[in-house]
Amino acid sequence: MNADDRANELYWSSDESVNQIADELDLSKGALYEMIRPRPTGLGCPLCGGEVVHSNRTAKDRGRVDCPTCAWDGTEDEAVGNLAATGAPSAGPRARRPPAMDGFDPVDDIYPENDFDAPGPPPRAEEERLTSMRRLVAGGALLGAAVGLGLVMWARRR
Repeated sequence: MNADDRANELYWSSDESVNQIADELDLSKGALYEMIRPRPTGLGCPLCGGEVVHSNRTAKDRGRVDCPTCAWDGTEDEAVGNLAATGAPSAGPRARRPPAMDGFDPVDDIYPENDFDAPGPPPRAEEERLTSMRRLVAGGALLGAAVGLGLVMWARRR
């Protein structure tokens, strides 16, 4: 069994944390995340008919699936039934994450207080990051305006 297969077997079939698996395989978490393949579900995409996958254990636990072909995501209930019965093409065991997720840093790099145990972003992580960035920019703008106003008032008194 090669290292990729071993990493995926441990990731998908055990209750060990990502840190424990990485330590066991003598890998960094980032290297382990790169080795993890989405898990095929046997369900079909309602848009393109391809097989939907669980991108990570958190998605699997929450019943969330996505399509590596067209990047659709939703719940298992929204996916089309058994692909074997419909004859639709399978994503296969080496299915990849949607292109939008390739290269995404694990969320715990952005929010270290959350260990989502996932190779891709957890639900709403991107929205939360954008909201945080907007708040940071707005706060900086307000602080800049306050400093500018203070300087104007100080200059007028002199």
